[in-house]
Amino acid sequence: MGLTKQYLRYSQEGIFGVVASKTCNAAFIQKRPYRFVVTGGANIVNVWDIKFQRRLRTLKCESPAVVVEPSPSGKKLAVGHFNGGVSIYDMSDLSEDASPEPDVTFEGHTSEITCLSWDPSEGQVASGSKDSRVIVWDVVSETGLLKFTEHKGIITRIRYWNCKDEQFLVTSSFDTTIRIWSIATKLNVHTIPCTIQIRDFEIHNDVFIIAEANIKLFRVTYNAEESYDAWQTDEMGILLRHSHDRPARTQLIDGTGVMMVVGVKSPVIEVFRFSSDEQAAKRRAKRLKKNPADEQTLILKDIVRRGETFKASEEKIKSITAVYEKGMIKVLCCLPSNQLECISFPELEQHGQKLDSQKFVSSLMQFDGHKKLVRGLVFSSDKTAILSASGDSFKVWNRASLNCILNIPHEYPVVCCKFCPGDRHFIAGSTDGHIILADISTGTITQVESCGSENVWAIDIFNTNMGFAACNGTLAQIFDFSMAEGKLRFDLTRQLDVQDNILCLKVSNNMKFLAVGLLDSTIKIFYLDTLKFHLSMYGHSLPIVSLDISYDNNLLVSCSGDKTVKVWGLDFGDCHCSMIHTDGLVGCSFLDKTHLVCSVAKDSLNIYDADSHTRVQTIKAHIGGSSTCMGSKSFYIASAGRDQTIRLFNRTQEILVLDDEREQEREQELENETKAEDTDLVTLATVEGEKWADKVIEAIDVYKDPNAASNPLLAAYHSKDGQEFLYKNLSQIKAAELQHSLMMLPMGYVEDLIPALYSILQNYPLSVELVVRCLSALTKFHLITVRSMDSRVLGSITALTSSRLRELEKMVLVNKAALEFLYDDECEKEQEQMFRELAGERKRKRKKKEKAIKRAILLV
Repeated sequence: MGLTKQYLRYSQEGIFGVVASKTCNAAFIQKRPYRFVVTGGANIVNVWDIKFQRRLRTLKCESPAVVVEPSPSGKKLAVGHFNGGVSIYDMSDLSEDASPEPDVTFEGHTSEITCLSWDPSEGQVASGSKDSRVIVWDVVSETGLLKFTEHKGIITRIRYWNCKDEQFLVTSSFDTTIRIWSIATKLNVHTIPCTIQIRDFEIHNDVFIIAEANIKLFRVTYNAEESYDAWQTDEMGILLRHSHDRPARTQLIDGTGVMMVVGVKSPVIEVFRFSSDEQAAKRRAKRLKKNPADEQTLILKDIVRRGETFKASEEKIKSITAVYEKGMIKVLCCLPSNQLECISFPELEQHGQKLDSQKFVSSLMQFDGHKKLVRGLVFSSDKTAILSASGDSFKVWNRASLNCILNIPHEYPVVCCKFCPGDRHFIAGSTDGHIILADISTGTITQVESCGSENVWAIDIFNTNMGFAACNGTLAQIFDFSMAEGKLRFDLTRQLDVQDNILCLKVSNNMKFLAVGLLDSTIKIFYLDTLKFHLSMYGHSLPIVSLDISYDNNLLVSCSGDKTVKVWGLDFGDCHCSMIHTDGLVGCSFLDKTHLVCSVAKDSLNIYDADSHTRVQTIKAHIGGSSTCMGSKSFYIASAGRDQTIRLFNRTQEILVLDDEREQEREQELENETKAEDTDLVTLATVEGEKWADKVIEAIDVYKDPNAASNPLLAAYHSKDGQEFLYKNLSQIKAAELQHSLMMLPMGYVEDLIPALYSILQNYPLSVELVVRCLSALTKFHLITVRSMDSRVLGSITALTSSRLRELEKMVLVNKAALEFLYDDECEKEQEQMFRELAGERKRKRKKKEKAIKRAILLV
């Protein structure tokens, strides 16, 4: 049997360069003062301090974050994900030392989350998704409570609404309806029909503000004593806007009556002010005084009036959120350019004053992040720094901390960059034919040369560190480095016209060959010393976008938009293999000192073995569009994408087995198919739930085995017998996965589990909550099996459960009384200590005064 080749796994080490993702909103954390902001950044969630312009904390997400919603107190944060999951994070500690992992993740939706809402008590969170489902989750018990499926379109907004001492859930959808759900009866009690898709709505007392084609207002009244029709909807009117586009977002600021409205394609933010009951009555009386024949009841003009209008700094706003603090209104705008803008203005409603433009204070948050797409990435020679280049700036990042240590702004459309020898300078090329040289120590651009009017798509530094090669249209140009007046500069020495546009190039490590990838989908090899033609390589069906030469100068790898990565031999120019990618590629390279090939496509990063022609690993990378560039050095890989993130991958010490990797991919595909199936259950079945079902079956077998004492599993779980082993396995199952784990049990194991639960409840009194949850799930999914069992067993479990609950209640009450006693005792000690401190201070003052009198007498 021959030896198998082993590989080491690559994993994502960090994400940086993103301030606020275009696919996620931004929100203030409700902790006064309002200086903390939370934003989504693909697979991370950032917490920013807008006062000191720095990042406080980074939260990790398995799936990209698309919605963030802090709780009313700011102690919890709900995050909706692209895969339909909802994660809950603890935000009581905002330092970097806090755990970046979520406390709990709910799986119930089959597609992207679109909106979230907390109830006032923070015990529940409601989520809406593109699958037209609304689910209410219990944050305390970590389970799903309710699932509403009547909507037929994407859910756009969710709001909790208290009316007549009863709590309702209000939802809007693209199916042109707003539905009101009763939390108590779990029914749709009222529906408000509209004309077109509803993007947002707000509730002010009993007035519904609905954003459809315009801003429409409805008054919804509820009479609980009416048996036939308890709900009544009256249309109040339409709020006209200055902008002509459709309203996309409305927000009513709590405690102020101020509402913000922003359009779909407009930077204009319009303000409307709602009057209080007293103000509305005064406006009505004033109106009737002028015209007694006018409408006697309150009209729209009495309730709401137009306020100020202001603009953001860019032509489009992705999301807004606003808060009120110390007489000022702060509006946080999430911009498409990976930036946050905070606009503040005073609230002068009580004085009836109009605000001029000077009262509006706008500031762009100076966080680390490119405003435009990153088009170039490269590692320094010692792998301690990463250079990123975009159309607005060059940034140098510390690889260890992922913080920006240098920013050089510019106005060139840069598409490639490289570190110069010594890592004290870097060089970049732009699409307008310029080559830029910059000094890192001074943070300035030292030389800019126009080498033609065509695109400089690629630059490659010679292995001798004496120069570099660049492409400019159809020209392959050779430059040499030189020193002039103590400064590094470059000069053009030779150039070659290849008769077709060059998109990429590479110089071999032995300085023998120059390889260029052309627009006509061919690769040409030239001798570097004489620039004479050597070989042509044909095989790609679309233009070559990237190529690289191995460290031993034997192989060349190329990639194209035709979704293939090809490996060629440099001796005869023959194609050794062609490896298929799932999407069009944007970059490829050999990993240092190996024949492993790394390629980056739309949303994934693949690693291939060029010797065995096999795919080693696939890593999910960017979202929302294709990657734009990549760079690799030693065992590090970096990639940038249209989701405005820069992702760093590193090689771990974990051994990767190809067969196991393929098996995991098949399991993931099976889980995705399971999620796609429609179900009435609140939570979805997962692969993790199936694994726990297998463990429960194994635990029941151990419990039934009379020779279980010798089973090695008991020693592994530190259990004395099979009963404790079963109890520990059940207690380790997450509450969100318990139902599905027990649902998949065979009938015979259900019959064995119920008596086992009775014995567990006898020996472990604190297991009453777990036992009740298990019995509830078994009764729900295996009702026929439970009914066929002996009624005396079920009666015994019921009686014992009631007894254990009474004992638990008594214990909780005793502990509560003890804690109250300790609290009162501590308060008395604090008061006594305060009294002693005051008495001591008074005594010290008296002694000081007596000393001063004695001193005065002695002086006399």
